[in-house]
Amino acid sequence: MNVNKQILQLVRDPSFDNIFPNKMIKALGERNGSDYLNTLALMSAQIKLLLKNDVIGKVDHDYVKTQHPHKPTLTKTAISLNKRYINYKQQLLLNMGEAEEYKKLCVEYPELQFELQPKYNSVREKNTKILGNIKAIESLLNNKST
Repeated sequence: MNVNKQILQLVRDPSFDNIFPNKMIKALGERNGSDYLNTLALMSAQIKLLLKNDVIGKVDHDYVKTQHPHKPTLTKTAISLNKRYINYKQQLLLNMGEAEEYKKLCVEYPELQFELQPKYNSVREKNTKILGNIKAIESLLNNKST
């Protein structure tokens, strides 16, 4: 594999979980002081090599590391679980905001409490289920990393 050592270092850096070429070009340019076009051409060729050698994989429109320096090869299952985990966390935050707003509305408009209370209860129940999903996925992801 003829991957540039500096690019390989960037890919192995723990802060680069999702590989975004523009971030890598910027980081490589900062390290080398290279001009943008030369770095862009280098990155394009290097990404192809990294894909070919299964160091990174393409999931949807993102490049994702498939190998971590201190972890075994990251499988498509782990990538899928990570995406699901992120999705559940986003849902939980959204629902928490919704529940908080129902609570505020009940205080501000007590006459609507009879109508809003079931909605508030429903959102809290969804949050409990989502939190259970998050904990289950966290336990799987933690087991894979050990």
